[in-house]
Order: sequence, then C-alpha cells, then structure tokens
Amino acid sequence: MNFTKPAIEKLECLSDSKPSFYWDSSTSGFGVKVTPNNKKTYIFQGRIGSTTRRITIGNVKDWHLSKAKEKAKELAVMCIQGTDPKVEKNKRIISDQEYLKTEKRKEILFKEVWSIYLEENKERWRERSYLDHLLLSKGGFDEVKKFNYKPQPIYELLNVKLSSLNNTYFSEWLQNNNYRETTASKAFRLVRAFLNWCEEDDRFQGIAPTNAIKSKKVRSKVKQIQAKKDCLLKEQLEIWFFNVLKSQNKKLSTFYICCLLTGARKEEFLSLKWDSLDFRWKTILLKDKVEDSGRTIPMTQYVEKLLLDLKQSSDSPYIFSSSSSATGYIVNPYKEFRKISNETNIQLTIHGLRRSFKSLAEWVDIPVGVTAQISGHKPSALAEKHYTVRPMDMLRGHLQKYENWVLGQANIRF
Repeated sequence: MNFTKPAIEKLECLSDSKPSFYWDSSTSGFGVKVTPNNKKTYIFQGRIGSTTRRITIGNVKDWHLSKAKEKAKELAVMCIQGTDPKVEKNKRIISDQEYLKTEKRKEILFKEVWSIYLEENKERWRERSYLDHLLLSKGGFDEVKKFNYKPQPIYELLNVKLSSLNNTYFSEWLQNNNYRETTASKAFRLVRAFLNWCEEDDRFQGIAPTNAIKSKKVRSKVKQIQAKKDCLLKEQLEIWFFNVLKSQNKKLSTFYICCLLTGARKEEFLSLKWDSLDFRWKTILLKDKVEDSGRTIPMTQYVEKLLLDLKQSSDSPYIFSSSSSATGYIVNPYKEFRKISNETNIQLTIHGLRRSFKSLAEWVDIPVGVTAQISGHKPSALAEKHYTVRPMDMLRGHLQKYENWVLGQANIRF
C-alpha cells in the first residue's frame, strides 16, 4: 500500500495478542507496526548479509511521514553498504552515555570526593593525621555547637569543582592564605596527597587537571617553614609556672606542665586515657608518633600529683576530656596558652614546651639518649639504637632529677 496520513490512521491490528505490520509500496523496507492497543510506530526492515534487521524509527504521532520515509531511505543505504544500523545506533548510545558520564564527572565537587577519601583512609592513618584533615577543612557555622568557625584553607576548596582546580586556582588559593604560613603549607601537602590518591582511583582519575598542584607556579607560593626556636629559659620558669597554675582551666594547666616535664608531643598527652596510667608502678603509656606499640615513660612525683587531682572529678575515660569535641578529648588548647603567653610576655608555642624539655634537661646533665628516649625521638646513633638499653627505674631517676630541678627554679613546693 502507498502510505498516506489518512491511510495510516485507518490501519488496525489484526490480532489480539501480537502486532500487525504494514509496508509502504513506494519506499523499500519502510513500514508501520500496529500493536493490539493501537499504538502505531514507523519501522524499517532490511538485510545485512543473511541477517534481517528491524529498526524502530519512532511513534507515528511524533514523526512527520515524509521525515520517517527519509530516515528509512538512510537506513536502506546503510544496509546496502554493509553497515548494520542497529550496531551503529548502539555505538552512538554508548558514545552519548560516555559523553554524559564525562560531563557529569566534571561537575563533581571537591567535598564529595574529599569525604570519600577521609572515610576510606581513616583506618590506615594515625589519629593525629586524620584529625589534621578534619581541622584544616573546618569552617562556617556549626548548627550543633552554634559556633562560627574561621574558615581553614581546605574549607575554601570544598565547594569547588575538582575539574576547576588548575594551577592558577591553586596559586591564588595559596597566595590568599600566605598570612598563615604553617597552616597553608600543611594544607598544601594534604591536598597534594589527596589529588595523588584521586589519580590512582579509577572513579576520580583524570577529573582534576593533571599535576596542577605540582606545577612550579604553585610550588613557588608555598612558604618554606623555618624551624622555630622558642624555648623557656631557666629564669622564666617561676613566672611561667605562677601564671599557668592560676589558670581557671585545671585540665589545660596540668597539660601544659606535663608537656614541659615529660617532653611529650601535644597529641600524645591530650589523647591520654586513664587506663594508660599505672599508679602502682608509676608509668605512663603514650601513643607514639614513631612506634606503633607506643612509648612508656616514668610518672614523676609532681606529674602524678597533678593527674590524681584531675582524677577526683573525672567521669570520662580521657584525662583531658571535652564534651564538645568529636574525639572526646580537648583538641584545641591554644587559646588559654596564648593568654598565658601574653600575661607573662613570653612568646612560646605548645611545641616549644617540648623543645624546652630538651634544652632545660642539659642544666642537670641528663644524657642526650635519655631525653630522646623519654620524649620519643629516634636514636641518633647505631650504638644508641641497638646496644643501649635503659630500664624504667634508670629513666625515672633521670626524669625525677630534672623535675626536681625545674620545680626548684620555679619555686614550687608540694
């Protein structure tokens, strides 16, 4: 039959269970499929070698008859040339899907991948490292704590598309944060590691511009961190202890003094639990930055007194507990410390207390290997590493001698 619009409208399905097919006499392979529910579709049917192909062109209501005929002629030419229309259609669909997938990947935000990165690497990182990632990406208003946090460097990247992170963006990001050199430098290293991880993960590979953060233009904006040399002097001990002990925050004042008297790292002491203390044998088990098994140090007399004073009012497994911290213990001891530094006019950092331990210990001639072992520094010589073994009572004698001297200089009696 010769297809016309009125003729197609009169076509009916001749069966209650299967469709009927009608073919146009003027266009080879062009037809109309009519289903039992009277749905009419333009189709094309042709042969590729010994294989018959039936291709759906489209709904009769959606296609103009002349356009449907032109499409059927195109498909016929493809069949004559040996090109399978169905295969070509599938290729085009796959190509379009890949294109859409690529375009969708370009829309992925930094924060979407960053949260996956933190979750998947949390178990293999040390607690301090995981905490650094959280702190440097903090910012904005916290609905739970009703507190507005100052935006940290990585927080500024969270709502940026990964595909937008080119070397110009990173260069400006570092330039805007150069007033806080240490923080910006650490954030740069964390983001660089994150992007390296992205490039090794099939899910996110190729989204961010390759090597943008490693470019010379970006690296030139990273400030070289100079080693700090802040340290308490012998003559500053009395005024420093006086101001620390009058602090209303007894947990933090105890923490500051313990850092000075043990040389422990900030995180090692802040994360201490009560079950890490042995009041019978006078020892403290610290999480160590180097040794996974931890580090045991002596518990000296004044340190024991301070810790026992805190224990009387503690209802937490953590010594320096905090109900508002996600970790369960204090993670930000800086505000009170800055206040004490301003009152004493002694410019000192918390890590400077660790430095002070090493420096002040020389006044009482404590061997370098002893201070290194107590403070958790790697042995500096082969003999020290493999042949020198110091029992706890020997370490306790040296550390108690140091504590007594410090308290004497500070005019502390207990």
